[in-house]
Amino acid sequence: MKLYITIIILTISCAAFAADRVVLLEDFTNSGCGPCASFEPTLNAFISAHSSDLAVVRPHVSWPSSSDPIYQANIAEQNYRRSIYGVNSVPWIQFDGAIKATSSASGLTSAFNTRIAVPCHLDIQVENYVTYESGTIQITLIAENDLGDTDLKVHAIIVESGIPGVGAFAGSTFEEAFRDELFSSTGQDVSFGPSYPDTVVINVNYDTGSWVFANLHLAVFVQNHASSGTEVHNAWYNSLGAVTSIEGDEPEELNTDELVIQVSPNPSSGSISVTTAELDEGTGVLTIYDTSGRCIANMTVHENAVSYFEIDETGVYFARVTSGEQMTTSRIVVVR
Repeated sequence: MKLYITIIILTISCAAFAADRVVLLEDFTNSGCGPCASFEPTLNAFISAHSSDLAVVRPHVSWPSSSDPIYQANIAEQNYRRSIYGVNSVPWIQFDGAIKATSSASGLTSAFNTRIAVPCHLDIQVENYVTYESGTIQITLIAENDLGDTDLKVHAIIVESGIPGVGAFAGSTFEEAFRDELFSSTGQDVSFGPSYPDTVVINVNYDTGSWVFANLHLAVFVQNHASSGTEVHNAWYNSLGAVTSIEGDEPEELNTDELVIQVSPNPSSGSISVTTAELDEGTGVLTIYDTSGRCIANMTVHENAVSYFEIDETGVYFARVTSGEQMTTSRIVVVR
């Protein structure tokens, strides 16, 4: 499936964040590969043990079975991932674009430990607007200092798990199977500086079509594509359904039901005013959330009246107003 995307890039200055490393694991495999299927339980156990610090993408290749259904569904983009590393055999397991691991439990552990120990100077934050099966992913990249590479690209790859296996995987399932690179095969160019910390915000649209939404994950990572190597500077990984600004039982759009929120200034240094209009009951409740869904402020608002509040920490926040049956959400960016 080909996804249609719209990309917006802006650069803003921002206070430094502590960056925790998430290691990208790419498992190149094929439905006709017996050794791949045999190693799968060991690999799955390793991935499960590192669910908080691994991003997992499993591109499929064209051999030994050219009819591999995952490969056939997106040939060009999986071939591009293969070409980056010169993959010529499977299973082939790449950590952070820098280390090819041996197909053993000890090989996985050694490669992971080597990468997780490398200091990380890039923070990645991801949010999803107009949620559920289609919408816009917002990727915030914060470089704490110069990353040292001249050809950086951001990648955003949707993977799907729980797909009935075929061939050597018959009776099992394909996990974290490559579905689509939202920025097309080669990724989206990104650069930082000259002053640090520096923040780049990129928006990209997605549409999951016939895939099983509950089984989808999103892997976001920034990789060097210069001649000096293919190192991944950091990654981010979560289920697509969890990439929501404010959690709820049903997908919701921003500024619905004709209820309007005006936030000023936006971006802001922390002192923010909110004006609401078209309130059903003349009054409403304004709640401020951070990106984890934590409520940090709550107050009563009146139609066409200005409400003021302060946010101390840099980041992305959401102002939600409810009035009767109305509910509207607006995004707020706080920078220093």
